[in-house]
Amino acid sequence: MFITRATRHDKADVKELFESHGWGDSSVDTGTIFMARDGLVVGCVKIVEVAPQTLVVDDMLVREGRRGEGIGADLMRAAMNSRGGTMWLCCHDELIAFYERFGFALVPDSDLPDPVIDYLRSVEDYPAPEGHVHYFMKAR
Repeated sequence: MFITRATRHDKADVKELFESHGWGDSSVDTGTIFMARDGLVVGCVKIVEVAPQTLVVDDMLVREGRRGEGIGADLMRAAMNSRGGTMWLCCHDELIAFYERFGFALVPDSDLPDPVIDYLRSVEDYPAPEGHVHYFMKAR
């Protein structure tokens, strides 16, 4: 398995990963995608620069059956090492401990900068959809 930045040639394979997990609304046309490939794409994470030195970590996914192998951690390290600046993300409670391992800390939504809120609104993560609770985190 190897971790690399996805190119235009990888878009269909990344899209297949999203669709196979019911994430058909995830875009492969925005941001920078890092992927783990072992024949198939087995995981990916997208980072989107929403303002200078302001990045949103989005669409983190590891293929079912490959979770627990450290793929997600490798993807996060690749994404975080690729860019400077402050990173923001939106997640569910079961992922908070995972992201804390990389220096992310919970922040209230009142601390989110406007470009982050605008992006999260554009992907329908802010405000949280009915019946969901979202947690916001910041690193660096």
